[in-house]
Amino acid sequence: MEEKDEMTAGKANKQPFGTIHIVLLCIAFGLLAAALAFLAFSNFNKKKQAVDAEQAFIDSLHVFPPVDFADSLYAKVVLNRYEDDAPKVVAYYVMDSAGNPTSELAHETHYYENQHVYIDGNVHSDNREGLWYAYYPDGTVQTKAYYVDGKEEGRYTVYYSNGNVRYTGEYLHGRQTGEWRFYSEDGTLEYTKVY
Repeated sequence: MEEKDEMTAGKANKQPFGTIHIVLLCIAFGLLAAALAFLAFSNFNKKKQAVDAEQAFIDSLHVFPPVDFADSLYAKVVLNRYEDDAPKVVAYYVMDSAGNPTSELAHETHYYENQHVYIDGNVHSDNREGLWYAYYPDGTVQTKAYYVDGKEEGRYTVYYSNGNVRYTGEYLHGRQTGEWRFYSEDGTLEYTKVY
């Protein structure tokens, strides 16, 4: 009888999945799923925080460099003129300690013939930097764009002459990204496009 009991006991030990095993496997899979979800969520948060930080940096660029162009630290140079001698392109160069203009361009403004601003923005290392605007001949905003190292970065918006948004979207390192929205002149969303 002892032999039989040992055989019965052996069979009980060889059962592949008892209730306790199934419970332990469920707990293990649950923990694994929770760990994977946590990693995915934390990676998402890290990416979102990085994007938010990058956008905050880009938003701050519209004041870079902090330039008061009436300040004597910048030399105003008319680079190009219209036939009537009115400025067409004006550049503002950083002055050296002796008060002489350097070759370091800080800001650039282009004008229409009617002397309204056409394009205006800051420059750093010969590249567009920060917030740039383009205007219609009547002075209303036509385009608002951010630049980093001469490439579009962040929100990019083009307007109709009536002030309504024509289209808007995001740039990342000079390439369109995400959802872009296109509107009719009356402000109605016409379609979206994902890049």
